[in-house]
Amino acid sequence: MTEWTNQSVLELRDLHKSYREADGNALDVIDLKRFDLAAGEQAALVGASGSGKSTLLNLVAGIVLPDEGEILVNGTDITRLDEAERDRFRAGNIGYVFQSFNLLQGFTALENVLLGQMFAEGKQDSSRAIALLETVGLGKRLHHKPRALSVGEQQRVAIARALVNAPPLVLADEPTGSLDAKNGAIVLELLQRICAENKHSLLLVTHDPQVQQQFKKVVRLEDLS
Repeated sequence: MTEWTNQSVLELRDLHKSYREADGNALDVIDLKRFDLAAGEQAALVGASGSGKSTLLNLVAGIVLPDEGEILVNGTDITRLDEAERDRFRAGNIGYVFQSFNLLQGFTALENVLLGQMFAEGKQDSSRAIALLETVGLGKRLHHKPRALSVGEQQRVAIARALVNAPPLVLADEPTGSLDAKNGAIVLELLQRICAENKHSLLLVTHDPQVQQQFKKVVRLEDLS
């Protein structure tokens, strides 16, 4: 397992993002001065609905680009990379856990996790994928497709997929939002524990006060402007 120093894994500087509305006016979504996340640190990002939390995660992941600003992930400013370079960088350095799971329905749990390795450098490592699925309690469900899994189990597959490349940074967008309280607590505990054990930094978006209480660092998006 890669050892990370105490330097910041994520650094955001003077970040601005707006979208053009139907009437032609610009809608400001992100106006952020500075944010840092240290190696191994876990933080919950909170804010009102529509405040831009998910947009910020997509910026950090390099899925969309800012109008202005710098996004440094593990020392690399991803705003300077082209789309193909961002895709490759994301595969090896950023794990993303979505609220809606984003699993491919025609593939088994194991195959969905292995797909997470496709765009990263190196060969697929089925032993690591299996080990992660066992860690999240799905060792006996490796060959089940999503429709044969509960929603809680599907989210655990999504967590294993996000972590399979041992990324220094893990992003999670309302990962408990589609789950009941019991399964939400299980998924959150697994995500935080695995990240802590492997020194992955975790930035999690949530509106749930119960989830926020599980984090020492809670950041309101509006306080970053």
